[in-house]
Amino acid sequence: MKRTKIVLFAALLMGLALVSCEKENPEVQSWTLDANGLLNGENSYFVGTDTSNVSGYYYVQDLTIGNFVLSHSWSDYGFGEGFTYTNCTDSATPGYTNLSAITADGVGGSTYFVANAGEFSTTPAMISFADGKSYRPLECYVTNSTYAYLAMKDGNPGYGTLDPFKQGDWFKLIITGYDGDNVTGKVAFYLASGTDIVNTWEKIDLSRLGTVTRMVFNLESSDVDPIFGMNTPSYFCLDKLKVSE
Repeated sequence: MKRTKIVLFAALLMGLALVSCEKENPEVQSWTLDANGLLNGENSYFVGTDTSNVSGYYYVQDLTIGNFVLSHSWSDYGFGEGFTYTNCTDSATPGYTNLSAITADGVGGSTYFVANAGEFSTTPAMISFADGKSYRPLECYVTNSTYAYLAMKDGNPGYGTLDPFKQGDWFKLIITGYDGDNVTGKVAFYLASGTDIVNTWEKIDLSRLGTVTRMVFNLESSDVDPIFGMNTPSYFCLDKLKVSE
């Protein structure tokens, strides 16, 4: 009986300690990258206004949205590389001038992000933080652009030698986390596997990246030209990137 009382008393103390720890650790704050409200007109996208920083063929003007900083470049012909935000709704027209997501909208809103993440880009698709601190990525949503989706589904004879995707073909997004110059982790997601081509918003768990100062987004494909690189259009769409302290 005495031993039973001691065990119960110890369990009570442990319970009190756990309650105390929970009170001393308030809920961790999180932030979500959201493009809604950034555009006024319909079927439009952000291009750029600052021509002071030139890299290759493009002007470079990063996008700062809250504490998020997204790489962005543009030219006199429109969006170039990195990220931009758009509310385009065209899920039927092929070609690189169509920046719409294949879903024709965002996750819970009309405006979302589209990225050009080509392997030879002078402006890599990257997201960092304005305060220079480290954060823990939690999740994001991705889908195919209309341009990439239709090229994989129907072929794209005007671009490289891309034929319609068949069994064994694939198109993959790779998200790499960095803390300074050190890689913290990688997350891969297949935007297409054979004829199964993503056409809805899909949530990706980013917790494997750990704590980062920036994230870099790259695209890879099974359809590669030995000289010119990937034939699959190097575009994808992103929405609701969530990070925590």
